[in-house]
Amino acid sequence: METKIVAIGNSRGVRLPQAAIEKSGLAPGEPLEVKASAGRIVLEQKTEPKRRAGWEARFRRAGAGRVRENLWGDVPVDEALDR
Repeated sequence: METKIVAIGNSRGVRLPQAAIEKSGLAPGEPLEVKASAGRIVLEQKTEPKRRAGWEARFRRAGAGRVRENLWGDVPVDEALDR
């Protein structure tokens, strides 16, 4: 597939062919990471780091899964709390 760099106001842009977008699986408005080097521009889907990645394993190692006493009294464990 071929395309050209076009002027968009004071900036430059690239129109991506529909076939390229469909093949990538990216959706309109999806954030992209732009990487540039000599003679090359690469667009990649920007992935957000999971803010709590690894917490579950750390809790298990710390023994947080073992409940020793009911600190909630009469409140059912599966009932949502109002905030």
